[in-house]
Amino acid sequence: MALLALLLLAIVPVAAWHLARVHVPSHVYLITGVAFGLVISPLSLGLYSTYFISPFGFPTGMLGLVSVMFHGAPGFHASVLLGLVPRGEVVSGIGHIYVELFNGILWGVVYGSLGFLVDRFRGAYPRRVA
Repeated sequence: MALLALLLLAIVPVAAWHLARVHVPSHVYLITGVAFGLVISPLSLGLYSTYFISPFGFPTGMLGLVSVMFHGAPGFHASVLLGLVPRGEVVSGIGHIYVELFNGILWGVVYGSLGFLVDRFRGAYPRRVA
């Protein structure tokens, strides 16, 4: 059940993209990038858990592992630096919440900034309709 909940997080950026296209078309990629950044760390964990479904492992499991290694580390290090997670121990309990909150904030800013740049580039060169 938890696997399904983690994988359902993929709906968040898709829904944000659809809503942004209708309501704020000039900032579609900014909004989508922020939504994607907010859920990428737990979504990566959900993808990694698909590796354990079959005896041979799904290919999405390895993709999730690489993504967890990349997207999970900054929040962990920020939590340890601020003393919210004990140094040298496995993250447990409320520590997971702290790590994911820091990851969501960081990656929301990073992917939102990339989306802003895409929106800015696309707005600078309007498309010509034939």
